[in-house]
Amino acid sequence: MALTRMRLEYVHPWPNHAGLFLARHAGAFARRGLDVDLISDGVDRGDAARLLTRGEYDIASIRLGQVLESRLTSTPLVAVATLNQSQLGGLITTSATGIRRFRDLEGRTVAIPPANRLVKALDEAVTADGGDFAAVTVADPGIWEPDIRSVEQGKFDAIVNVKAWEPYQGVSAPEDVVVITFDSVGVAPHHSYFVTVREELLDRNPEFVRLFLAAADEGYHSALDDEDAAVQAMSVPLCHIDPDVLRASLRAIRGSWLAADGRWGTIRPDLVEGYTAWMKAGDFFDAPVGSTTGAFTNDFLPPAV
Repeated sequence: MALTRMRLEYVHPWPNHAGLFLARHAGAFARRGLDVDLISDGVDRGDAARLLTRGEYDIASIRLGQVLESRLTSTPLVAVATLNQSQLGGLITTSATGIRRFRDLEGRTVAIPPANRLVKALDEAVTADGGDFAAVTVADPGIWEPDIRSVEQGKFDAIVNVKAWEPYQGVSAPEDVVVITFDSVGVAPHHSYFVTVREELLDRNPEFVRLFLAAADEGYHSALDDEDAAVQAMSVPLCHIDPDVLRASLRAIRGSWLAADGRWGTIRPDLVEGYTAWMKAGDFFDAPVGSTTGAFTNDFLPPAV
């Protein structure tokens, strides 16, 4: 069978990909005639969207902004499923800092990856919680993405990052980790990552897309039903990570996988339109963006059970 190459959105796999790795590990891809290579790499050769448009990959997991920015180019992309029904970003700290809500950041230092949209999201979150963002010190860590260890070591009072991975990399017990999500104060709700293909592939081989999504759907539902199997599947690409960390991360992320009706992958137009408007208002796109029409579809997902 021909090799299908999927580029993941981050520089290494993590339990948000558990359904994909379990689909491969348990044969869901193979039963549909697919040999799937799940690949992570640095961004020095280009991000996942750019490599997808160059034809180096068949499928990629990318953000909404990257999908929309492609729509005005000669290689438009289409999102055919979402990995997450909610955003994954939030504030991460430890119980020892005394930070329990966004307004507690007044007079404290927060490290934020160099993305203006994250600074704006934190500004809105602190303000929504009755705090003064001007009293918060924002540290730019550059290319380094701090995790909970930087808080434990006293480098920062808190960090902004992904709620289901960075909190579990230190020595703090899960119950001593404090995670406050942007969704908890209604700031910029959105789907985090989208399973995306080139529009020309969707037109040329729609059956391939249906088969891939059916296997992914099976994998994610299996990961929800069998935690041990999900941890085992992730322990292969992440053999250097303590299985207890994988389990904690899996438990923190799996609630984002399914829509309210129990279906995997469904893209909500209201979330797409709302986040697009928020991004445009903040001038956070890196390239011109037009209408969202044609940028996403649910038509290739397996039927709801």
